[in-house]
Amino acid sequence: MRDSVHLIILFYLYALLISSRFMRKYPFNSIVFCFLFFVSCIGAFAQLNNNPFIKHIDSATNIIDENPKLAKLYLDSIPQPIEKNIEGRLAEYYQLKGIINDDLDEQTLIFKNFMLALKYAKIEENYDVAGMSSLELFYNTHLVKQDSVLAYKYLNEAKKYYALAKNANGLAEVMQMPAYVALNNKNYNKSNAIVLKDLEYYKSIKDDGYYYMYALFMLTTNYTNLGDINNAHKYFNLLKELENDATIPESLHKKHMVTLYSDIADFHFENKALDSLQMYLQKFGALRSAMNEHDTRNYFRLKLDYYDQINDVALKKAFKDSLRNFEALQMNKTLDASIKINEDLIQTETALESEIKKKQIHRYVIILLGVLLLMLSIIVITKYKKIKVAILEYTKSDKEFSFLKSNHEKLKVKVRGLEDYIIEVKKEVKAISTIHNIAEQKEKIKELYKNIHHNASTFLAKEENYLELINDLNIDFFTQMKALHPKLNDSEITICYYLFIGFKNKEIAAFLNSSTRAIESKRYRISKKMEGIDTNATLVEYLNETFKETKTRSI
Repeated sequence: MRDSVHLIILFYLYALLISSRFMRKYPFNSIVFCFLFFVSCIGAFAQLNNNPFIKHIDSATNIIDENPKLAKLYLDSIPQPIEKNIEGRLAEYYQLKGIINDDLDEQTLIFKNFMLALKYAKIEENYDVAGMSSLELFYNTHLVKQDSVLAYKYLNEAKKYYALAKNANGLAEVMQMPAYVALNNKNYNKSNAIVLKDLEYYKSIKDDGYYYMYALFMLTTNYTNLGDINNAHKYFNLLKELENDATIPESLHKKHMVTLYSDIADFHFENKALDSLQMYLQKFGALRSAMNEHDTRNYFRLKLDYYDQINDVALKKAFKDSLRNFEALQMNKTLDASIKINEDLIQTETALESEIKKKQIHRYVIILLGVLLLMLSIIVITKYKKIKVAILEYTKSDKEFSFLKSNHEKLKVKVRGLEDYIIEVKKEVKAISTIHNIAEQKEKIKELYKNIHHNASTFLAKEENYLELINDLNIDFFTQMKALHPKLNDSEITICYYLFIGFKNKEIAAFLNSSTRAIESKRYRISKKMEGIDTNATLVEYLNETFKETKTRSI
């Protein structure tokens, strides 16, 4: 709708032009200018309607972490032929399809779509997608199809493409794969040797502590399975210390802790060390919120084995009942999830149909405006003498110009007031992000949204969006980002802007009503998309250095 409004504004400015003193003084130049103005409007019209299906890819990218089924629906709504309708974005399209297949455990489709993603990534020279697709094909061929020769061919390709993309984190993930394969093959000594060789390098990656954490996770698992509990504890304690690492989401850290508590508890059970088993079962149970279904079942199994060892019949029976209730609950959750998915699909389909109808209406409006502009241009050229008389009458009064100038000054004051208000909102968002009490934080966020909604009526028209207006007020940043990194979509550039003005991941998540893990994931994808940047610099450092000239205005 905003695009249609912009064209209406252009039409209004065009009408002002033909009634101005400029046309009276320079008639021939004015006709030429009108013609060029009309051509630019037609160009704008063509641009607005160019490849509308790209928006479906951007929408799928934005929601794939939180709702892969809805992302799939967006991708499936792109009509055939795919190669024509989204030319230039085919690698990203098939990459998203493969990620969704992986989430839904559709093994055959995973291989097919990542093969297509790799094919088009090579054609489009999208080396980040090529590296990621090669890595996924490595997983599939080695762990699922058990074809080591072909698997390592894909691993070498992943290394090559990540190097071309200058993606340091992608290369770190490639380095960890041989150790992961050795662990899965129960060759624990070999896995340790591979990890220890590069452990200090993983530790030096400051912008994402995941790689160091995962290296410590593999070392702890390997030593536990080797029966070397002292070394297992050594690396497990280092992993525990990463709990406060801001680059690692808390939930991800807890998930790795749960698995290791389970492994060490298993070790003590096998060695009949019941006191140690009891201690680790307590720590294991304290992280129930981080357990998945597999972890929960393993926890119940260990508890039952422990009570069987100490011959506590009553507690063993109680845990059997708890396990039975858990299985019943999981079945109910599965049924509820199926119903919810069906409801979401119906709602999404309805929303997409509505969006298509709106786009059709907008298209008709734009076409009508184009016809009107064409007719108006013909009238200006053929009836210039009559228009000239009307222009002379309008030029007798300078009051209209003074009135417009006065309104312009008032508008500048209003915009300045809005900028000040936005600064205050940013401060309040940062304050809210530091609140640790979840209930209090939610209440503060609710109050902030009410405040923004209340004040929006003072500054904005109904169809405007306050986040879009913030972007418009800092147009220099967004224009330069689009020029420097054309692969980034609008939502990714917006996140870059918030990082640039000093927001932390937690603050961005609170303001956008998202999760810190989702923001971390999007930051990672942004870094992979950005080409030609120094791999030794963090994303924030790169933004601060590149846009330091606009720093004062943005803050």
